[in-house]
Amino acid sequence: MKRTKKEKIPRALANRLSRISGYSLVLVAMTFLGLYGGMELDRVTGMAPNFTFVCLITGIALGFKGFIQEVLIERKTRRARP
Repeated sequence: MKRTKKEKIPRALANRLSRISGYSLVLVAMTFLGLYGGMELDRVTGMAPNFTFVCLITGIALGFKGFIQEVLIERKTRRARP
C-alpha cells in the first residue's frame, strides 16, 4: 500500500482554532448552565418561568461577552504582528 504524506497544520493556525472552539464550547455551556440554574430556582421557589428566562438570558449574554472579548483580543494581536 502506498502511504500518503500528511500535511501539518501551522502551529499558529492550530492555536487559533483551538481557542475559537474552546470559546464556542464556553458559549454553549454558559447557555445551558443559565437554563439549568433558572429551572432549578423555579422548582425551588415555585415561580414557573420567571427565573428560567432571566437566567437563560444572563447565560447567553455572559457567553457572548466572553466570545466577543476573545475576538477583540485576537484582532489586537493580529494587528500587532507584522
